Amino acid sequence: MKELEFLMDVSPQWWIKARNDEKFLKKYVFEKFERDYYPRIICQGRKKIDLDYDGIAIKQTILNLLRCGDFNYEFLPEDESLKESYSISNGYVQFQPRRKSINSRLLIKVAVNIV
Repeated sequence: MKELEFLMDVSPQWWIKARNDEKFLKKYVFEKFERDYYPRIICQGRKKIDLDYDGIAIKQTILNLLRCGDFNYEFLPEDESLKESYSISNGYVQFQPRRKSINSRLLIKVAVNIV
């Protein structure tokens, strides 16, 4: 058994509604998973499996587990990271901070047998 982790983008407002209704949450994940999950390429040892092309059987197993509600989830709130870069011109160092916003996400963990 290997535990696979996937992410789905969700809004904080959606989470406020869904966190108290697990049945709604699991139904939503099953219905939206196929078009809104990432990563779509998983690693098994040194081999990469594209779930949309090579790993269709694995993807069907994952969808069956989601249909049954046999998965764990965790809400990851919005985050903002600050990266700094710099440039040197005329002997002066100029710092240029860049902000990168990361959307709210739902972390989905599914245990799958991969052969």
